Amino acid sequence: MNASTLLMGVFLVSGAVLSAQETDVPRYEIGLNYSWLHVNSSNFDYQRTGNGGSGYITYNFTNIFGLVADFGGYANTRTGIDDKALTYMFGPRFSLRHWEKWTPYMQFLFGGAYAWSGPNSGTQSSFATASGGGLDYNFNKRISFKPIQVEYVMTQLNSAALGGSTKGFGNHQNDVRYSAGVVFKFGQQ
Repeated sequence: MNASTLLMGVFLVSGAVLSAQETDVPRYEIGLNYSWLHVNSSNFDYQRTGNGGSGYITYNFTNIFGLVADFGGYANTRTGIDDKALTYMFGPRFSLRHWEKWTPYMQFLFGGAYAWSGPNSGTQSSFATASGGGLDYNFNKRISFKPIQVEYVMTQLNSAALGGSTKGFGNHQNDVRYSAGVVFKFGQQ
C-alpha cells in the first residue's frame, strides 16, 4: 500500500467521524440573561457597577456564523447614585459546535448606548461596541444554560453633559460586562 492510498483512507475515515459529531444547529436562539456592567472612566479613576438584564436573538446562517441583536439595561441605584443605561448592539457571532453539550462562541457587536442620571439630569445617546465570548451548556436541542459570557464594552458617553453623579467619567468609558442566563432554540438548519 503506498502513502497516497493510506493518506486518502485517513481523510475519508476522519471525514466520516467528523460528520457524525456535528450537532443540531438551531435557526434562531433567544437568550435572557442577568447582566453585570462595570463602568470605568478612560483613565480608570472613576468606577461604577450596574446590575440589570440583557436579551438577544441570534439568527444562525451556518453552524459557525450567526448575526446577533443584543439589548441590555443596567442600573446603579446605590445611595447617592442613580445612573441608568441601555445598550442596543448588533453584529456577528462565531460558534464552535463540535461538542454535544458545550458551545463556545465569540461575538463582535456595534451599536449605541443611552444613559441618564437621576430624575433632573440630561439624557444622552452615544456609540457603543462590545467584543467577547461565552459558553453555553446544551441541556437538549431546545434549551441551553449560559454560565458565562464576558465582554469588553466601550461607550462614548459625555458624562459632563449628563450632570449628576456621572461627572468625571469623561467622554470614553472602558467597561466589562458579565452575563449568565438561559437560551431557547427554535428551528433547524
